[in-house]
Amino acid sequence: MSHSLWRVAGCVLAVASLAGCSTVSQKWSQWRGTSSTPAAAQQPGVLQPSTETGRWQGVYSYEADSGRFLDCKTGQTVPVLMEGDNALLENAYMASRNGPNTAMLASVDGRIVERPSADPVMAQQGKKELALRVERFVSLSSATSCAGDKAKNLGVPVPVAAAAAAGQGGAKPAAAEQATVSLDNTYWKLLTLNGKAVPRLDKEAHIILQQQGRLVGSGGCNRLMGSWKQDGQQLQFGQVAGTRMACKGAASSTESAMLKMLGQVASWRIHGDQLELLDAKGKLLAQLQAVALR
Repeated sequence: MSHSLWRVAGCVLAVASLAGCSTVSQKWSQWRGTSSTPAAAQQPGVLQPSTETGRWQGVYSYEADSGRFLDCKTGQTVPVLMEGDNALLENAYMASRNGPNTAMLASVDGRIVERPSADPVMAQQGKKELALRVERFVSLSSATSCAGDKAKNLGVPVPVAAAAAAGQGGAKPAAAEQATVSLDNTYWKLLTLNGKAVPRLDKEAHIILQQQGRLVGSGGCNRLMGSWKQDGQQLQFGQVAGTRMACKGAASSTESAMLKMLGQVASWRIHGDQLELLDAKGKLLAQLQAVALR
């Protein structure tokens, strides 16, 4: 009888020991950043590497030749990888910021990835860090913080469907994002032309597609007038002309490029509050953002 009790006690100790080892192993794996725990089971409110593209909102800043992103939902700050649609985000920021080290509220489609530490010493020790890979630049706001619950809620990464092929071989836009504005009767502010951010001008470059096929707007210097015709996802602009005010510098080059672009447009698509104009081959020509008229 005594021998049997000792055997039972030994089994209990063995099981407890195994459980303890499992716990220690799990803690060690988490500290090393190699935990096999599913993302859904990990601690909420903390950034985790992901293979799925999601919508992120946060405060973007640029320091020491690199971008940094403060996620509105978790309050964590991560570096932005210099790949994907990062160049478009960076160019838009450079063209819009008020000065060095300016922080601006940005929305992007992307994912959190794990990479070797940027610190050479830490990298040699096998340490890793999290970073944001921007798959698609969405918008940039003059707001400098994640003020309000609405902004924080928008920071939750929401998985989107598989992206359609991009127009310029860069990031792949999220095809499943639902449009929040209509093509016509919307003030469309020009953000990018041929993959480059539009510089800040005294007069904002924009178009408004009015009913009865009439186009009005500004090229950044002159007022624009013309016509437009839509058939499903197909879109064509008729002869677009402007007033004859003399333009110089960035305003002149932007207006010329904008007029040339409008003549090449063959189709359109809207993601959220952003309009994308494409040519007959599906190449992305320009991105415009809906602006609320006051």
